[in-house]
Amino acid sequence: MTRIAPLLALTLALLGLMGQDTAPAHHSSALLLALLAVAHWRFDRPWRLRVWLLAPLLLVQLLAMASYLLPEYWLSIAHWNAWLSPLPEALGDSTNAYHWRPPALMVLSLGLLTVSLLINLRLALGAPLLLALAGLTLLTQALDQQWATSIWVLDHAATPLLLAAAGCLLVAQASLLIQRRRQQLPRLRRPLLAGLTLSLVALLFWHQQTTLEDRRQFHASADQSRALAEDFERENADHLAAMRRFVSFWELYDTPPSEAAWARQASRYHRDYRYFLNIAFIVPSSEITRVYPLQGNENALGARLFDDQPEGRAALSEALIHGREGSTGTIDLLQGVPGIIHYLPVRNTRNEILGATAMVVSLPALLDTLFNAIDTRAQALRLHAGEQLLASVGTLDDRVAWRHRFTIDVGGQPLQLDALPGRTTLLMQRARLPEVGLLVGLTFAYLLYMVLFAYQRLANQHRAAHHANQELRREVQARSVLQREVEWLARHDDLTKLPNRRLFMETLDTHAEQRPLSVMICDVDHFKRINDHLGHLTGDRYLRHLGEIGRRVITERDGLFARYGGEEFVACLPGIDAEQAERLAERLRLAITAADLHHHDGQRLSVSIGIATQFHGELDIGQLMQVADEALYDAKATGRNRVVSGRALVTPGDPSSQLSPR
Repeated sequence: MTRIAPLLALTLALLGLMGQDTAPAHHSSALLLALLAVAHWRFDRPWRLRVWLLAPLLLVQLLAMASYLLPEYWLSIAHWNAWLSPLPEALGDSTNAYHWRPPALMVLSLGLLTVSLLINLRLALGAPLLLALAGLTLLTQALDQQWATSIWVLDHAATPLLLAAAGCLLVAQASLLIQRRRQQLPRLRRPLLAGLTLSLVALLFWHQQTTLEDRRQFHASADQSRALAEDFERENADHLAAMRRFVSFWELYDTPPSEAAWARQASRYHRDYRYFLNIAFIVPSSEITRVYPLQGNENALGARLFDDQPEGRAALSEALIHGREGSTGTIDLLQGVPGIIHYLPVRNTRNEILGATAMVVSLPALLDTLFNAIDTRAQALRLHAGEQLLASVGTLDDRVAWRHRFTIDVGGQPLQLDALPGRTTLLMQRARLPEVGLLVGLTFAYLLYMVLFAYQRLANQHRAAHHANQELRREVQARSVLQREVEWLARHDDLTKLPNRRLFMETLDTHAEQRPLSVMICDVDHFKRINDHLGHLTGDRYLRHLGEIGRRVITERDGLFARYGGEEFVACLPGIDAEQAERLAERLRLAITAADLHHHDGQRLSVSIGIATQFHGELDIGQLMQVADEALYDAKATGRNRVVSGRALVTPGDPSSQLSPR
């Protein structure tokens, strides 16, 4: 079985590679399976050769898994696609990483099988659990064929052919493990049972979160599409209202409009509504006597619509004979595009019908005008009248099996607007929680197995006093490390790795006799907006960046830069007078402004800095910090993003004891 199963897996993988209609992701899965089958077939070769075969394979699997885990703002699809750009064009859409990466569960299964081979199926490194997890993920993929719904964005499972190939590799490794470790396996029941239980919980959690995320994206896409349909219907009502105002202007006259007057008034409406192919005036005989714009519509002048456009005769009769608004519904216009013609009667002051105004609306132009700002990769739109396609925006490539259909009223005729979201855009917007949760759960399961396995082995081997002494020594060492870590944490900020308030105060005490002694307090301007609009993770990243800039600038002058709390930072500057402190603070402010840190509206991040300097006398830390804080308040009150120096500090008995003005 250890020889036959890899060959069978290789055969199935090659069959998967030769499939003509197979998706790119399944081609990738088949290639990885074939390489893994070859590596397993050479399992009895030297370990170094096996590492050379498996290490690159594992690297590819890790990159594929990273594409499921890393957020889009960390590593965007553009970066992944750039790495795939050297692939030959014969591979099809080789520049779209999301098309080529294997399903997440298949990547995970192959990764587990690869790692088990790399660790030489050793029990101490968790090979039995790795194989069990691989079997569990393969089983999940098989069940996934039954679970799959029409709204799933991701393909979570490989094809049955590839699942069979992976199953053959699992059987081969399991057979080899049983041959080598038959006597030791019964003692692994407890670690295996605990690890598999936790893994099963992780997989159930993944399935639930995946379903919820897909439903969330489905409903969000539907809401967005509904808003587009409402915009379309609203725009149609707006241009009808505009044309009624246009008609009411001519009802002030007793004669049909002149050519110049018609062109002057119609040009304004044609400029505002670019999807009007033309605006025409029709006399009661159905002859077109005025048209705007004239360019491109010369043939329309003099046309008798009752004869030349019979499909619109009923709508035109409503306006010319009965004096009511008429609409043709969707017809093929003389310009060769589908559209709708609205006829509005024009009366004179005696309520007699002078003629009708025709508004020719191009549906493709209307759709393009309304939705020209839409990213067609994110959404494709189709406008239908029954089975007839009237207009479209975007292509049908890379679409999920979703179709949001809305019925809209255009000129009294119901039309259907279909919105089809793009798969790549949905994947870019997709939350990574399901895959991250699954990987974290499986990692904890592996760690739990390792802990229980180690505990069980130690319990069997170490019963004597030597074991107690060794355990005590390790405990002392661990406590020493922990004590050092606690001491470090007591004086440093865990987020920015800068000294904290305690170490800052101790440093001031250390330099209590040194004069001049300056301190500065830095406060990030409008930092709450960053947390509110960009999130706390971005806020933490900004604080770390600010801390690094401050540490670099301040330590060049032998100062101490510390985090005081929240978004406030402080600096202790022994031997620095007020003028030098102001120059140093201005340098720090400019360095932070020049950093690539922005608010949600694009405004650069800035800081306000207050400075206090003591030249003589006994140090009063509270008073010194109060002066610096007042200076910071002044900086905030006078517009932020500036440096303000506070009043000088001296002893009461000193000749210069009068406090100098700020």
